[in-house]
Amino acid sequence: MQDAQTAERIRRAYEALRPEMDERMCRQWAAVEARRLGYGGMARVSRATGLSRTTIAAGLAELDLPPWQRM
Repeated sequence: MQDAQTAERIRRAYEALRPEMDERMCRQWAAVEARRLGYGGMARVSRATGLSRTTIAAGLAELDLPPWQRM
């Protein structure tokens, strides 16, 4: 049940924020959500948003860069 609630929370947040985000911000937001969830987070965020795991992985890699290199 908690997994379904988490997926629904992520889906609602994504749908609310998506019109305001560009591609970079979208993948970085998804990466933050995946990192927060820990193990299996990328797959869970991918299922909830429809974003590919490759896209979320790219966001994770970007977040590991210093802020001035993220553009």
